[in-house]
Amino acid sequence: MPELMPRLDVVAAIIRDAQGRVLLAQRPAHKHQGGRWEFPGGKVEAGEALDHALARELDEELGLTATDFQPFMTVDHRYPELQVRLHFREVKKFQGLAHGREGQPVNWFTVEQMRALEFPAANRPVVKALQLSDTLLVMPDSLLPDWSAQLHSAIDGGCRVIYLRGLEQRTEQLQQAVNICRQRGALSLVRNDVAMMQRYAADGLHLSAAAAGQMAQRPQVAWLSVACHSAEELQVAQRLEADLVLLSPVLATASHPEVAPLGWSRFAGLATGQPFAVYALGGMTPADVTSARHHGARGIAAIRAFF
Repeated sequence: MPELMPRLDVVAAIIRDAQGRVLLAQRPAHKHQGGRWEFPGGKVEAGEALDHALARELDEELGLTATDFQPFMTVDHRYPELQVRLHFREVKKFQGLAHGREGQPVNWFTVEQMRALEFPAANRPVVKALQLSDTLLVMPDSLLPDWSAQLHSAIDGGCRVIYLRGLEQRTEQLQQAVNICRQRGALSLVRNDVAMMQRYAADGLHLSAAAAGQMAQRPQVAWLSVACHSAEELQVAQRLEADLVLLSPVLATASHPEVAPLGWSRFAGLATGQPFAVYALGGMTPADVTSARHHGARGIAAIRAFF
């Protein structure tokens, strides 16, 4: 039998300062992935709780005392010589002045500045995910006369990713919605049509599961989102190198009462370890963000909860 590749469990921190900048450390040149920037953290010892491991690593490496953590993402990555599972945690409270206690350079970077840095491959999905919000709005099929005011309100309320579903045949409203997203600093996604995305200068493309299954490779877009409902469809999203997926339905929904929901346990089994941001869709409300994060999601997606 072939020898199984060893798996290394690592915990890593997302630490922000008062200006929203993210703390990064540079790997020593002689180490694996040397010279690249990474989220601070380290190896989880056998039997060690993740939060305890992260608190220990932040003290040893940076001289920080961290006391409050929240799951962000868990990413599985396979290097030629080993498999790594990275458990990313947002640090909500910490004390101390960060400095490289092992001689490593450390610095604070804006999310914009991070785009120009070199990261280990396993960190890259999180760099992308940091540009996304905890909540994603899916536009409803029918729009009321005050829809633009509702869109403004949803963005101001924290939805910085907007899937402009159902506007493909309403070109004037589609252009208006894209413009609102751009003015308010939200990402806009259109469905299935790269040419339409380019024509209206939207930020990215959202593929239905059927459309994704027919694609041989990732389209030339800055942001790619894919609808998924199963492990097989998640594999398609991996093949297309998606940046985010909408995984559904998590809970029962009034719009699709005939579809059996995944439930949180099955959702977690599907979402955890994926190399992209996963959004829980189906029966979600703002109160579900924390639960979604604890079950492997980047955040939640919804229609009625935000619109």
